[in-house]
Amino acid sequence: MSRDAPMPTLDAAAEILKLDAGGPDIFIGAGGANNHLGSVFGGRLLAQSLLAAMKTVDALPASSLHAYFLAPGLTGLPLEYRVMRLRDSRRFANRQVTALQDGQPIFALTCEFHAPEDGFFHQVPVPAVPPPEDVAPIQHFVRERAEELDVAAIRNFTEALPIELRPVSPETYFMQRPDRPERLFWFRQPTAADIEDPRLQQCLLAFGSDYWLAGTAAIPHFFPTNSDRFMITSLDHSIWFHRPACAGEWLLHHTFSPAAGDGLGLAMGRIFDRQGRLVASTAQESLLRRLARSSDC
Repeated sequence: MSRDAPMPTLDAAAEILKLDAGGPDIFIGAGGANNHLGSVFGGRLLAQSLLAAMKTVDALPASSLHAYFLAPGLTGLPLEYRVMRLRDSRRFANRQVTALQDGQPIFALTCEFHAPEDGFFHQVPVPAVPPPEDVAPIQHFVRERAEELDVAAIRNFTEALPIELRPVSPETYFMQRPDRPERLFWFRQPTAADIEDPRLQQCLLAFGSDYWLAGTAAIPHFFPTNSDRFMITSLDHSIWFHRPACAGEWLLHHTFSPAAGDGLGLAMGRIFDRQGRLVASTAQESLLRRLARSSDC
């Protein structure tokens, strides 16, 4: 496979966006592909909850969302999304969405929709990084450097992932423990390229925004992925949508962690498009826990 060829992802965009009506303001989705965590990918809950809310709002684009992961979801069971209509005005709409499995809440999201209007503008500058064509897919890096890497890296990043991902300077956090909790990576959902509806693209951006954000808080302390010695569990997730973007095209996620303590880590991110426009801002708090192996007891 060519280095520039699209890498396979676990679920196609059309499958992520498939919700069936289950009653008034109730929608049913699937749990998605199995993964190394053994639970529903958080990005799927974000994307499908936002989509469920959109199905009750005419035309307005999403401006923000704030969500809590309440319990792990099982990929083999359907997901039920219940929407509560909180506000509908001329320029704003607000919705609350609860995702349930087997009758139990596992995820809760509130979101706001806003009709674009004239206003002030500024943004932070885009970081100077190589273009995605000059950056190796994460699977290529892991396979080429397998003898030097933690076994968890080989297990978690060798095969298909939820998104296509190309990390900038991966040696920094795969093979070192730098003082600065920061990483940058290009990502896209290749099967999203032909989707024209900008609101559906917001759902797919929400899906991709959940991958590789939380682990940034672990970079100075431990190899930032789940293993038999370390656990990262997302607790909440927020997104502010600044302008339209296509999740099928390369986007740069600049992630950093301002603080960690008391078993929790906060990671924040800025998502830019190829033109250097800031399209979204992200934030996520996670549980960071060192695990004791049986050989350590």
